[in-house]
Amino acid sequence: MGKIISLNNPTETEESHCTGEAICMLCGHKWVAVAPVGVMWFECSECHSMKGHMIYDYVRKDEMEWQCGCGNDLFKVTPNGYFCPNCGEWQTGF
Repeated sequence: MGKIISLNNPTETEESHCTGEAICMLCGHKWVAVAPVGVMWFECSECHSMKGHMIYDYVRKDEMEWQCGCGNDLFKVTPNGYFCPNCGEWQTGF
């Protein structure tokens, strides 16, 4: 069995973790997952494929977040730059 760590106060040698609703892209199973920060895909608790991912995004507490003037924080990335799909404004200055 692995070592049990506190998710509230990780030490310098322990990784920070995130938790949230997850879904499997293969079988559609939904569950609450805990994963190290930065891990994008993880094992589905139902079919055991490596196609599980968080349903919602998360922001690290130690990182700044970019937000459009309209309040949206999700953007489309194109060869010409980034734009807000909510209001259509191109994003600059970051």
